[in-house]
Amino acid sequence: MAEDDYQDRTEQPTPKRRAEAREKGRVARSRDLSAALVLLTGVGVLAAWGATLGLQSAAWVQGWLGDIRPGQVSPGTLTVMIVKSAMIFGQVLAPIWLCLIVAAVLANYLQGGWVFSPARLAPDLGRLQFFSGLKRLCSGNSLMELLKSLAKVGLIAVVMYFSMKNLLPGLLPLMRQEPGQFMGYLRANSLEVAGKAIVLLLVLGILDYVYQRYRFEKNLRMTKQEVKDEMRQVEGDPRVKARLRSLMRQLATRRMMAEVPKADVVVTNPTRVAVALRYDSAAMAAPQVVAKGQGFVAQKIIALAQEAGVPRVENRELARSLYRLVEVGDFIPTTLYRAVAEVLAYIYSLKAQGGLR
Repeated sequence: MAEDDYQDRTEQPTPKRRAEAREKGRVARSRDLSAALVLLTGVGVLAAWGATLGLQSAAWVQGWLGDIRPGQVSPGTLTVMIVKSAMIFGQVLAPIWLCLIVAAVLANYLQGGWVFSPARLAPDLGRLQFFSGLKRLCSGNSLMELLKSLAKVGLIAVVMYFSMKNLLPGLLPLMRQEPGQFMGYLRANSLEVAGKAIVLLLVLGILDYVYQRYRFEKNLRMTKQEVKDEMRQVEGDPRVKARLRSLMRQLATRRMMAEVPKADVVVTNPTRVAVALRYDSAAMAAPQVVAKGQGFVAQKIIALAQEAGVPRVENRELARSLYRLVEVGDFIPTTLYRAVAEVLAYIYSLKAQGGLR
């Protein structure tokens, strides 16, 4: 990817972007760190069980050689001996292999968690193209990986050279000693040399993991346009959403206006706020707000009420309270019972006197 592309990617990756990358098997991992942890496990197992494994291997070799006697080896017995030896050899090495497998799984899990991506198993024929492969081989990332590998090999070679150089003077006198003493000296010092190499590999692996993490986050960055496009995909086009909200408001207003002729009274303030109330003592526990509005909507409610013959009462304080506290379709709160009851009693009295229809 070109450097100017990275300069355009100034936005942090969204959760959706991270989830898509994880589905494709893209996580920040260091192969050097995983290899160092596996080697550390292997050396630890050998240090802890090396003597036991050596005795078991020696006993296996002695038993195998003891079975090879003149006249006792035939094609049939040789097959049995090979199978038996393979089973014994497998039992001897099983703890080492098991620990190495567990270490490899844990090393990858600690870096990126559990990741199962079938997309990584699918064949990619595009990677077989000559020119695209040559381009990847000569890319900046490939050169960086090459430099890292050369530096790693060089540092390990230096550490091993000085370690072995210090061990050589102590090896020469052991040439005249018993094999057990010679092997014991080699075992102790080889573990020391391997420990130094592994510590170096761990340091390099941690540094490589930091670099891989930085590179992974850099590749996941998004441009402002990509963030906008993703928001449109997830939440929808803002213009379409605004249009839908406008249509929903229009439908709600139409339904509300259709309820105005069914109201018992319209409370106004006097023209800026209008609230239509309906009350059926047989079916309702309290009066209900069927319509409300201010400005143009209030004037529309007043006009519809006038056409339908719905009485109008001017009460500035009550109109403001109803508009502020009660939504359309809700019943009035107990704090307004007294004020609304007075208005309804006034309307009912006018109807009883024949002043209203």
